[in-house]
Amino acid sequence: MKKAIIGAGGCGRDIKYHILDNNPSEDITFFVDEQYLDENTLPLSLLNVEKYEVIVAIGSPIARKQMVEKLPKNINFFTFIHKSAIILDKNIIIGKGSMVYAGCILTTNITIGEHCHLNLSTTISHDAKIGDYVTTSPGVRIAGSCNIGNNVYIGMNSSIREKINICDNVLIGLNSGVVKNIYDEGVYGGVPAKKIK
Repeated sequence: MKKAIIGAGGCGRDIKYHILDNNPSEDITFFVDEQYLDENTLPLSLLNVEKYEVIVAIGSPIARKQMVEKLPKNINFFTFIHKSAIILDKNIIIGKGSMVYAGCILTTNITIGEHCHLNLSTTISHDAKIGDYVTTSPGVRIAGSCNIGNNVYIGMNSSIREKINICDNVLIGLNSGVVKNIYDEGVYGGVPAKKIK
């Protein structure tokens, strides 16, 4: 099957060049909602589920989830791991539609949910569980035995201390240090990270 990327903004272009770095001959097609059409994209209405396997390239976890939910139920999602990513334990589980960018390091006994984006140089240590639709920005560090919920966005260069639980629907600002469990949805930031709104 041919590869297709849904979304042609910065995230989509990032993913395109990661895929081409692994396989320069890969034929990639961009599909977008009608209002974003240009000369380099096709409308989602032309997406043939028998011809393409797709990945959704939308940085926001919530918007990515909304897009996935409106796609046909029989669509094939592919999971992508850049050739420079270091995955020490070959039994790590990475869910469908997820993307592991260049320079990421995953150690052992890790579960990554569906439709996650682990951005450049993300590090995840032993026994961590990452939910669905999680986005890590470049340079994120997640220590061992952490439990990250669904629809979580972790900002650039943030660190999550070992054995931390983070509930669903949380946004963690850049350069934050999470040292306590987060049980309430919302926006968190700072060192130590505190709820902002």
